[in-house]
Amino acid sequence: MEWIVIALVPAVSWAFANICDKVLVSRFVRDGVSAGILTNVFSALLVVMLLPFAPLHPLPLGALVLIFLSGAIWGWNRLAYMQGISQEEATRVVAMMQLSPVLILLGSAFFFGEVLKPADFFAFVLILAGIVWISLKKMNKAFHFSPAMLWMALSTVLFAAATLLLKKTEVGDWWSALFWINLGFAAGSVPFLAFPPYYSSVRKAFSRRAARLTAILLLIGIFTLIGRAAYFVSLQLAPAAIVSVLASLQTVFVFILALLFTRYAPSIIKEDYRSIALLNKFGAIMLLLAGIALLYWG
Repeated sequence: MEWIVIALVPAVSWAFANICDKVLVSRFVRDGVSAGILTNVFSALLVVMLLPFAPLHPLPLGALVLIFLSGAIWGWNRLAYMQGISQEEATRVVAMMQLSPVLILLGSAFFFGEVLKPADFFAFVLILAGIVWISLKKMNKAFHFSPAMLWMALSTVLFAAATLLLKKTEVGDWWSALFWINLGFAAGSVPFLAFPPYYSSVRKAFSRRAARLTAILLLIGIFTLIGRAAYFVSLQLAPAAIVSVLASLQTVFVFILALLFTRYAPSIIKEDYRSIALLNKFGAIMLLLAGIALLYWG
């Protein structure tokens, strides 16, 4: 049963990365797109640094092009996600990301002919209901959607597109694939520095606290890479449906971590955990997880 521990590593590791993402946009780089550019570049630098310990193997040209392109699109997904998390609590943003399984399954049905079952549509309803629930906030005696909602919708569309591109490739060497995906992150993001606001934001951030900024970016890259590696390994040890559901527990771990930081270290991260907000977040997350479990096991 050791595979269960390995399969839980992505959820925990990615949850810590999400908390670090929030710290990054709260303390170092206020603009989410600029922060996303930096995290994507450091993801590429991290895998390059690991090359002496994990050499690459040649990949077929067609697969290499698709992997690199999917990495660029995945990187754009992260730009939208970082912009979203710069405008909203980490718990809510990570919950909104759970729209991805719905879009991926719909895309698989459209492009690859996968058959949708009645249970899948019920799962869609549960997931969408959970996302709407956690996205609504009461302000001035009226309910409004979170300002991050549109950015997270764009993020999930881009992530689904990258995933569907990867589904067209069959590469057994996961490290080589991961390397080129991460290089795609940087290749798709660096051109955004040609826009003065993003370049100025990045330059200003490094001019103020270069050492601490570098440390948080490396920490995000390490947590993210550990999660991806454990996810690939767990897929070889257990059914993909179980692994996917366990990875979705990332939402729960972010909820718990944000609660602990708010309670014991609010100077690092602080969220709204009044009783009604706590119940709403917990209820929405449970609804999301029920829909995701039904989606994979229904």
